[in-house]
Amino acid sequence: MYLLGIDVGTSGVKAILVSPTGETRAQSTHSYALLSPHNGWFEQNPEDWWNATVLSVQEVLAHAAVKPPEVGGVGLSGQYHGLVLLDVNGKVLRPCIIWNDQRTAAQSLRIREKAGKDTLMRICASQGAPYFTACKLEWVREYEPQTYERIRKLILPKDFIRFMLTGEICTDVTDASGTLFLDVGRRQWSKEMLRILDVDQGFLPGLVESSALSGRICRSAAELTGLHPGTPVAGGAGDQASAAVGIGVVAEGILSLSVGTSGVIYGATDRPVTDTEGRFDTFCHSVPGKWSVLACINSAAASYQWYQDKLALGEKIEAERRGETLYDVLEREAAKVPVGSDRLLFLPYLAGERHPHTDTDARGVFFGLHAGHTRGNLVRAILEGVAFSFKDCLEAMKQRTIVTGEIRATGGGTQSPLWRRILVNVIGQPIVSMGELAGGASFGAAILAGVCAGEFSSAQEACAALVETGPRLEPEGSEREKYDGYFRVFQSLYPLLKEPYQRLARL
Repeated sequence: MYLLGIDVGTSGVKAILVSPTGETRAQSTHSYALLSPHNGWFEQNPEDWWNATVLSVQEVLAHAAVKPPEVGGVGLSGQYHGLVLLDVNGKVLRPCIIWNDQRTAAQSLRIREKAGKDTLMRICASQGAPYFTACKLEWVREYEPQTYERIRKLILPKDFIRFMLTGEICTDVTDASGTLFLDVGRRQWSKEMLRILDVDQGFLPGLVESSALSGRICRSAAELTGLHPGTPVAGGAGDQASAAVGIGVVAEGILSLSVGTSGVIYGATDRPVTDTEGRFDTFCHSVPGKWSVLACINSAAASYQWYQDKLALGEKIEAERRGETLYDVLEREAAKVPVGSDRLLFLPYLAGERHPHTDTDARGVFFGLHAGHTRGNLVRAILEGVAFSFKDCLEAMKQRTIVTGEIRATGGGTQSPLWRRILVNVIGQPIVSMGELAGGASFGAAILAGVCAGEFSSAQEACAALVETGPRLEPEGSEREKYDGYFRVFQSLYPLLKEPYQRLARL
């Protein structure tokens, strides 16, 4: 029996077909447009997700030469916090306002004023930051009242694909945790929050656990995709929850550290652990009876990419002349620079920040520049700054008694030997490198599909059978001690800049 995982990402849909032993038989990705009608607004058309899904599924089935009945289950994953609105006929009312949209600061403030901090933490395990789905719905109510009047259902990005595959309208508890409508501790919709926010409970989809049956492939979807009618579809999970399953973060004490465009630390807990300062989020985990803590920094590899795109013209020319990659040139220069980049620090808040400081006004800063600094100093400071930001989040988790026995690293940024060494010495704990192709949200979705289809009794059993860990990197005592001093300076900068950030935003 083969398992199919589908992930609705920000840049594209990825489908992966996994064998019963965890081998990737085929994978396919199809991209789509990111719409930005105004500065700071980000939207996508759900119909584009569906078209990309159909093509991706068709391709993996064809490439693997697998007969439709051999696919035993389908799992879904997708970007958190998106707002997909359907009318009475199941038609999409407007483009989806996606996770990184920045238009809802005022709505977030009003929600926090209505509900109160204590209520939000007690029910939603959150302070109600602007990226949560409820803030986006409030924006639609305020600025697009004619659209609001036509709403019959509210779903999340991956759930639109479920609807198209099965005809069922539901979501899972991990994705629902990012809406401000879920009682996270009880893993059910909160009537109290719906009353406070004056939202019709009929708007909300059905609710299932991640590995539970949420529907079966309908005949029309089967004709389009090539899947077999009646194939079970698991509840699935938000992308970070699914990716964590994909690398085996299904027990307390194991954390994942992902260095992609954004950066995420994700850990499993046996009880809901909250932070009243909002330095991390608490969501339901993909495993029933477990919860998760999640901290996201907006610009991880994106900070490095910014330097490459905007400031690295000379390095690009040098790389072409030498027949090397741009990464080779940049990291060779950065490796020559000592720990601390000769007293140069970088705050990676190029797109505002989510954790541990929820601040849409925050901006990137080079602190400590002097005339002797070179491009190598700048590059190394960026790599170190992202690592410091991860440590900032991790320390907040540790203060709330989160156990960090093992950290498993994924994402393109962890493929850099220099960045891996910086991360392990800044964080000061061993890191297990999972490799460039390890895990991933679509792989985690396939694992959940396997549990749903009865191939495995639990996500823990599935991960033990399918997930392989990579080499372990240990911190170096001398570098770790040096980084501790630089980190304390880094940590002191945001509180000093918070008010100037606000003043700058008002100019």
